[in-house]
Amino acid sequence: MAPFNCNHNGACNDVRLCCIDTEMTLTREDAERIDTLGHSRKDYLIRAPDGFCQLRNVEGHCYFYDPQSKTCGIYESRPEGCKFYPIIYHVGKRKCVVDKDCPSGETLTRQEIRKVCHKVRALVEKLRMEALQGESPC
Repeated sequence: MAPFNCNHNGACNDVRLCCIDTEMTLTREDAERIDTLGHSRKDYLIRAPDGFCQLRNVEGHCYFYDPQSKTCGIYESRPEGCKFYPIIYHVGKRKCVVDKDCPSGETLTRQEIRKVCHKVRALVEKLRMEALQGESPC
């Protein structure tokens, strides 16, 4: 297992809050990449009330997260949204923002947010299109 590496300053040393009660949505490509590691979708995916497919939580944390060792079992192949976190797309504001729940979020600069916002926006659009076309992974 790869060690968990925070994208920013790692201010949440005791517990990786982004892996607790996750609502990380996956694209079809994310699921296919994870499938190649030998995981079964019925184990790690759930359909959320909004119709999107999300990582399953087990005992309050992401299916792939080991709270004892603070490691992600699929870190190198993790979902695209995990790679951008804590930068998220706020649909109501129609812009990228930092998730207020992330203790490392305050270390992000506007320049860092702008640098990846187009990718985050594209990911959200991809998720939306897959859901509309019935192509989501679950």
